[in-house]
Amino acid sequence: MKKWIRMPAFMAALLLALILPFSNAQAASLNDGTYSVNYTVMKAEGTAVSMANDYWLKPAKVIVKNGKLTVQMTIKNSSWVTEFKVPGNGGYVDTTVLSTNKKANTRLVQFQAQSLSKPIKSKIHVTVKSADYDHDYTIQLKFDESSIKSLSSDSSKETAGAAKHQETSKETTKTTDSSTKTKQEENPQTGDTSQMGWLLVLVLCSGGFLARKWIIKH
Repeated sequence: MKKWIRMPAFMAALLLALILPFSNAQAASLNDGTYSVNYTVMKAEGTAVSMANDYWLKPAKVIVKNGKLTVQMTIKNSSWVTEFKVPGNGGYVDTTVLSTNKKANTRLVQFQAQSLSKPIKSKIHVTVKSADYDHDYTIQLKFDESSIKSLSSDSSKETAGAAKHQETSKETTKTTDSSTKTKQEENPQTGDTSQMGWLLVLVLCSGGFLARKWIIKH
């Protein structure tokens, strides 16, 4: 009886061993394009959420070009967070300010990232003059890779909408380019799905063969 119980357990372990590497590779690799991703501002050590988490708007935007990641974030209470630095040049470097909104008290910043898989340690300086508060902090930016969504399709729609006000020939050209780009981005995902399907069929066939062989012997 124990031998029969071991057979399904063995098949389940084999299936997981084949599937997990593909799911991890898909999460770690992004095609060129624009994406959104949720994240949490953590304390310097451990898994506790930092109070500074409330100062960062979510989600972040990630731009992938030639395999390089550029992360864009919006900081609220911008006047309080006077410095925001990320790893670079062997130490920490200031993030690049893209725009500021004094009325909303926000600013949009960006920086280069090696990966979203591991938390990014950062340095911030918080100053609240009205409360006589002035401190430096080390934080971690932890990204939720399962929340990554492509924004490329939204960008294509905006481009198509603007093209309606242009000449017909230009509109046709832009629509064709947009369709080609969309197909190029969708093809790798289709390939991954096909590979997973073939792996599943292979595992099921192997399982049937092993089970039949087991029955004949016993």
